[in-house]
Amino acid sequence: MNMNVSQADMQGLVNRLVRLARLDTTVFDEVRLDASATVPSVIVAVVATFLAGFGGWLWWVMSSDFDTGSGQVLIKSAILGSIFAIAMWVVWVLLVYVILTQVFRAQADVQQLVRTMGMAAAPLGLTILMFIPGISFGIALASVALFFGLSTMAAQAATNAPPAKVLVASIAGFAVWAIVLTVLTGDVSISRGGDLSINTYAPGIFIFSLGT
Repeated sequence: MNMNVSQADMQGLVNRLVRLARLDTTVFDEVRLDASATVPSVIVAVVATFLAGFGGWLWWVMSSDFDTGSGQVLIKSAILGSIFAIAMWVVWVLLVYVILTQVFRAQADVQQLVRTMGMAAAPLGLTILMFIPGISFGIALASVALFFGLSTMAAQAATNAPPAKVLVASIAGFAVWAIVLTVLTGDVSISRGGDLSINTYAPGIFIFSLGT
C-alpha cells in the first residue's frame, strides 16, 4: 500500500513538473496548499542543484582546454559545491520570508515558501546540458534566469505582499546565493611541483570563471 502511495506521489510530482515546464504557474497555488508536497519540493531543489553541479563537471571533462583535474572538479564543484548551493538556497528562502514578514510586514508562511520555491528550482536542472559545445554558457545562463524568475513567482504565491516587494525580497535572496557561490568558485593554481589544484566549491554556471 505504501508503494502505491509513493507511486501516486511520484506521478503527481511529475505531472506538476510537466505543467511547470509549460509555464503553468497555477502549480504554485496547488503546492502552497499541499502539506504533503514539502518533501517532494525539497527533493526537486536538491536534485536540480546536483544536476547543475554535474553539468558543470561534464563541461569541464568535455572541454579540450580543461581535460585534467576532472576528479577534483567532481568532488569539489559537483558534489561539495552542490551541497553549498543547496545551503545557500535555504538562506535565500529564509531571507525572502524574513524580508516579507519583518521588513514589509506582509503575511507569509515559511513552509509554503519552501514548497513553492522548491518546485521553482526545477529549471536549474537544465544546466546538466551545459556540456553542449557552443551554447554551454547560454544554457547555464537561461537555467539560472528561469530559476530566479520562477522563484519570484513562487514567492508571490505564498504571500499577500505586492509584486514589487516580493521582487525586492527575491532579488536580495538571489544576490546572497549568487555572491556567496561566486566567492566559493575559487581559482586554478599550479604548485611548485607542477600539480594542478582546482579550488572551486560552487556548481554549474560558476565553473565558467575558472576558464577565464
